[in-house]
Amino acid sequence: MYHTFYEPQPALQEYISGVFVLDIDFTLPGSLSPIYTFVPSHTRFICFYLHDQVKVRKQNGEFIARERAIIIGPQLTPVTLDLGKKHQTVIVVLKPCSMYRLLGVPLEEIVDRDFDARLILGREIDEVLEKLMEARTDQDKNEVVQNYFLCKLSELKPALPFDRAMLQQVNAMGSLSMDYLASQSCLSVRQFERKSLERIGLPPKLYARMIRFTNAYRFKEDFPHITWNEIAYRFGYFDQMHFIRDFKYFAGFIPHLLKKEDLATSVRFQTLAN
Repeated sequence: MYHTFYEPQPALQEYISGVFVLDIDFTLPGSLSPIYTFVPSHTRFICFYLHDQVKVRKQNGEFIARERAIIIGPQLTPVTLDLGKKHQTVIVVLKPCSMYRLLGVPLEEIVDRDFDARLILGREIDEVLEKLMEARTDQDKNEVVQNYFLCKLSELKPALPFDRAMLQQVNAMGSLSMDYLASQSCLSVRQFERKSLERIGLPPKLYARMIRFTNAYRFKEDFPHITWNEIAYRFGYFDQMHFIRDFKYFAGFIPHLLKKEDLATSVRFQTLAN
C-alpha cells in the first residue's frame, strides 16, 4: 500500500484540507485486508474510485457497489467497506461546512447517506473521472481534482463566522464550549444550533463528541500498543465509562473488541484522513 498527500492550492485552502491518492493491491502476499469497518468521522469526503468499485454494507444489509465518484454525507453509524482486489482512490478532504458551501444542501438532510456525485454536481464529474483514469502519476491526479475544485470556487456559498468557529472546534478536538462558539459565530446559542444542523448536519454538542471520538480512534490506529485507558485520559474523557459510552455510540461496539491484530491488517482510513 502507498498513499500520497497533497496540500491544497492557496485559493482552495478556505474549503479543502487536502487531497490524497491511495493505491493498494490486495492480491499481493501479506497484503492488508480489503474489508474495513469505517466508523463515523467528523471529516467530510468526496471520493473518486479509479480501479475496482467499492462495495458498502450498512448495518446487517448486503454489500452494494457504489458509483465511481461519491459524496459522503455526515455519518452517525459505521459501515463496512469491501475495497476489492485492487483499490485506487483519490479522496478530497473537506473542511468543516465546506460540503454545505459546495452543494447548497442542508447537511441534516443527508445524514448517513452517500450519493453518486453526478446526481448533485452534474455530468462534469464524468469528465473528471476520465481525466483521472488517463492521469499517469499521482501528481497528475492531484492536479485534475484541484483544477476541478478551483472551477467551483465561484459557485460556493459564502463563508460565515460560524464556519471559522467550527474549524476552531475541530482544531481544539471538540473541547470548546457552545457559548464560546456561538459568540465567535455572532449568533445566539439557539441560532448557532440551527446553523450547525444546516452546515454540519449534526447538533453542535454531538459534533464535538464526534470530533473527540475520531481523534481517539485515529490515535489508536496510529499507536495500537497504547491502552484504551491511556487514550481516554489523553483525549479528555471524564472517566472510562464515559469513553466506552461514546465509543459504542459511534463505533457500534466497545473499544476492547478492536484488537491490535485487526489494526495490523487494516487500511487505517481514519488515520489517512487526518
